[in-house]
Order: sequence, then structure tokens, then C-alpha cells
Amino acid sequence: MAASGSRPSRRIAPDRKIRRRREWEDTRRPAWVMWLSVVCLVCLAVTVIALASSERMSRPQAINGDVLGPDNSETVDEYLVRAAESVQDAEPSDAARWALVTPEQPADPDELAEIFSSMPALRVSTLLSAESRWEIPEPADGHRRADVFAATREQVAASAGVELDDPSLDVLGVLVHGTSADLQALSERPGVLAVEALPPDAAYGRFGLRPVTVADREELR
Repeated sequence: MAASGSRPSRRIAPDRKIRRRREWEDTRRPAWVMWLSVVCLVCLAVTVIALASSERMSRPQAINGDVLGPDNSETVDEYLVRAAESVQDAEPSDAARWALVTPEQPADPDELAEIFSSMPALRVSTLLSAESRWEIPEPADGHRRADVFAATREQVAASAGVELDDPSLDVLGVLVHGTSADLQALSERPGVLAVEALPPDAAYGRFGLRPVTVADREELR
């Protein structure tokens, strides 16, 4: 009987194909990660450029330098002449356009309501004071413009912590949108100092607003 002994160990030869495949996978993984990083960087750059472009487009821009209100170099009298010409020369008469309405004196809600009474087709958009501006809605059903003017003044006074009769709340200018015919009729109303109109293609938010100040009005006295 043959003597029993330990079974000799057998060395398994490495599979070269498997080893090469694993080595290839090891070298491929960093390349894959690298390409993913490149793609992410490209996407990030495109996003940043798009956002920057969007910011430029959304920021208020002047169309051909359009500004409603007196130029720094002109007197109030010169501005009144220019404003009147902008309405008289506005064609076609049925084309709606933006315009700045200047009251004869800084106006309170009752005075504004009187100026814009019986003009339902005219869109009253923004009120301008010496220090701020307030966008306002059109009156809801059952309400009048006087209600909107009064409610706006109450809200602004509460926000600023001042009394309702504070002169800083008086309106120096009103941005409106209407046809040339409406603007011409508005310019002839009592209590209106001037109406200056922009071309019909002027877009809201892309023109400047510079109301006639209280100091400027002193020139007219």
C-alpha cells in the first residue's frame, strides 16, 4: 500500500486575456472620468454665458436712449415745448404709446383722479414721486381710479412710516399708455402741465423716467 502524503499544490497559470482586460479597464476609468469632467465644465460655461446674456436682456435698457422727462441741459420751458410737439407730431393717431404726464403741481389722489377721470381707455401704469415710483393696477370691477390712487398712497405711507399728508408722497409724474388722440386730449385738461409721448415701438421698462422736480417748477413762477 502506497504511503499517503500531502497532495502537491498546483500553480494555476494566470489568464493573460483576463489580466489585460482588467488592466485596460483600470486605465479606461480615469479617461472616462476625465471626459465627464470636461463635459461638465463645458455645460457650466454655456450656462454661465446664457445667464449673463439673460441678465443683460432683462435689465432695463434704453431704446435709442429714450428718456421721458426733461434733459439735464434744458429748461422747464424748453421741455414743455418739446413735450407738446411729441404729442402733436405723434402718428398714427390710433397707435398706443407710452407717455409721461406731468401735473401742474405735485398731486394727491383726489387731484390725480380729477385729471384722469372719464378716460377709461387710458392705461395708468406708474406713479412717480420725488424719491420713488409705484406701479399700480387698473381698477377692479366696482372700483374707480380714485380708489387705486388712495390705496396706493396708504400702502406707500405705511411702508415709509410717514403720514398720509406727507409731501414726499405727492406725485410729480404719471406714466400712462394710450393713443395719440387720448394723449392730446389729456394734455388739454386742467391740472396738466405737460404730456410727453414716446414712439409706438418704445418698450415698457426700456426707457428712462425723469419727472419735473419741485425745484424745476419754481422756474415757472
